[in-house]
This record gives sequence, C-alpha cells and structure tokens, in this order.
Amino acid sequence: MKEMKNRKSLYWKMLRMTVIPIMLLAIVITSFSAHSFSKALGEEVKKGLVDISGTILTVYDHLYPGDYHAVKQDGELYMLKGEHQLNGNNEIIDDIKEQTGVEITFFYGDTRVITTIYQKGKRIVGTGVNAVVLKDVLQAKKPAFYEGVAIEENLHFAYYTPISDESGDCIGMLSVAKPTKEVVSSKMKSIIPIILLGFVGMILAGFVSWHFAKDLVDGIAKIEQFLRKVAKGNLSDDLDYNVLKREDELGTMARNAVKMQKSLIELIEKDPLTGLYNRRSADKKLKEAYRNKTTQNINMQLVLGDIDYFKSVNDTYGHEGGDVVLTGISDLIKMHIRGKGFAARWGGEEFLLVYIDMDYDEVLRNVQKLLEEVRDAEIVYNENKIRVTMTFGINKDASEGIEEMLREADEKLYEGKNNGRNRIV
Repeated sequence: MKEMKNRKSLYWKMLRMTVIPIMLLAIVITSFSAHSFSKALGEEVKKGLVDISGTILTVYDHLYPGDYHAVKQDGELYMLKGEHQLNGNNEIIDDIKEQTGVEITFFYGDTRVITTIYQKGKRIVGTGVNAVVLKDVLQAKKPAFYEGVAIEENLHFAYYTPISDESGDCIGMLSVAKPTKEVVSSKMKSIIPIILLGFVGMILAGFVSWHFAKDLVDGIAKIEQFLRKVAKGNLSDDLDYNVLKREDELGTMARNAVKMQKSLIELIEKDPLTGLYNRRSADKKLKEAYRNKTTQNINMQLVLGDIDYFKSVNDTYGHEGGDVVLTGISDLIKMHIRGKGFAARWGGEEFLLVYIDMDYDEVLRNVQKLLEEVRDAEIVYNENKIRVTMTFGINKDASEGIEEMLREADEKLYEGKNNGRNRIV
C-alpha cells in the first residue's frame, strides 16, 4: 500500500514536473505567439491601408492633374480635382474596392461627397464624420489611424489622411477602411490553428508556431513591400511567386494586390474610352521600339491615322455618338494591329500605329487593308448606321529619330487631309 502511494506520489510529481509545466509553457508560448501575430497582422493592416490611401491619391494625381477644390451649384456641393468633378464618378474607387476589399470615402470638410459605402442600397453621400476624426485629422491637418471607428453602425479599422487645396489649406479627407469583423475573422482563422497545435507539445508547438508565424509575417512583409512600391508608382514590379501560389487568405490577398496593380496599369497606361495605349504610355513604348531598332536591328514603322470629318459626326450625333465611333474604330485598330506592333490614341480622333519588324511595303499593304476595313465598317448608334473613312500618313524613312519619324508621318497625314482625305500618303 505504501509502495503504491509512493508510486502515485512519483506519478503526480512527474506529472507536475513534466506534463503540467509543458502544458503551461505551451499555453504561454501559444498565447504569446497568437498575441504577437495578432499585433503584427494589425500593423500590416494599418500599413496596407496607408499604402492603399497613397495609391488612390497617386492614381487621381495621374488621371486628373490639378488641386482639390469645391464649388456649390443649385444648392449642391461638388468636389473637383483640377477640372474633373469627383461626385458621381465612382468607377475608380469601386474598382479598387473590388480588388482590395476596403471602403473608400472622399470628404469635403466633414461631409462625404464620394464613397463606396452603401446603406439600404444607396451610397451614404452627404453624411458626416465623428467629432474625434474631425478634430484629429481635419483640424490638426494630420493623418490618423483608428481601430473600431463606427461607420453607419459598423465598426472599421480606418485610416484618414487630409486633403489640401492649392494654398495648402486642409479642405477635406480621404478615408480607407476595412470592416473590423473581417480583420477579426482573418485573425481568428490564423490564430486558432496555432492554439490547437500548441497543445501537441512545447517543442512541436514552439517549432510550428515559430515557423507558421514567420511564414505568414514574411508573406505579409512581401505583400506590404509590393504595395509600397505600387503606391510609389512602380507598376512593373513582380510579387514573389511563392506568396501568389498560397491557397490561404494571404495568397488571396497577394493575388488581389496583383489584380489591383493590373487595374492601375489599365487606368494609367490605357485610354479609358478606347482601351488603346494613351499618349504617355505610347511615348515609352516608342522609345523602347526605337532602342530595339538601333541595338538589335528590329525594324519599326510609324503610321498616323485620323478619322475624316469627325467634327461633323459630333455635330450630327452628339459627343456620345462620336465616342461610339471612336470606340468602334479603335476596336478595328486593335484587331488589326494584334501581333504586328501596337497602337495608341494619339489625341482626339488621331491614332498612332507602330508596326514592328516589317518593311515599308508590308506596312503599306497592311494599312491599305485597314483603310478598306474602316470604309466597310458600319457603326451603329441609336439605330443609326454611321460610316466613316480615315486618312493615313506613313513615315517612309525608318532610319531617323523618333521625333523626325513622327514629324514626317504627320506631314504625310496633313498632305492627305488637304488632298481629299480617305487615302494613304
């Protein structure tokens, strides 16, 4: 009996000396790891909101040069960026919300003028911001981050940054916010596996927790670095493939970040109406093509084309009808140039076509084919069948610099315009 008591006593001592300390240590380590990860994730959420805010302001600066200001008309408040009205123009912020999952709001003073937040099927424009944010951001002219901001009865992680006019006065704010329940849900999904694994044992829990946390933090850091570069305007950088191929929420976040990057490229490099390259992007591609011509002897040929009598199209069918014609002709050009080079909207109804690795005669045949396709095309607008023609000027001497090649193509185009249009010079 005494020996049995001693055995039981030794059993409980060993239990107290090994299992209980290991369990307690595992709980402590797991709890510490969970807390550290939650804090790190919270910091990364904050950094992500800051970077997205910078990206939004960068996009608006690229698309709409000028300062933010507001005007009142017929009792309504309108916020503008340069000459562009922001009220009602929700496409950009809706696209960014779709890619990132954050809510975006522009304030003029303390009033929402453009937002992605809905209530009862309507955007909550015209509503105000709470007094704390008004004091911390608008009056102090400093950005601020908040946890648990109530927006229409829902709590959010939110970052507010002031917006100034040309005189430097703070006239409003930009807010990016992520619902608290989504952040908490993301935290819980990541923390619960750590807690469960912690009870397996101190060594296993410690190793798994360290490895898991490090893997996640490294992945978040790579996404954060990627978003930081995008926010600074670097849209050509690649995100680590090992993060992109993940099948968890972090992989989804990484793929959404790349989708946002591609959307920004479309917004910045492409003409929003036609989908062709804009002039700024075309200048870069021209320089690259000319560099390949001089260093690798890859030929390039410039063609400038212009829709004939486009003003009469606008006068007859209105600018909306003119836009439909521009879009239809651009679609023809896109199909035509595919695999041959690239095309850009050079300005108004004028287009630039750059043929790569083709000689002059081959380019001439291709442009002749495009001219015929334009002549045969019927563009339908409000049951009206609109037919237009184009005039093209082709640069013949591909040995000159870009400016001289453009000048020659432009002179040829002008010559065609003055000699009856609907032709190639």
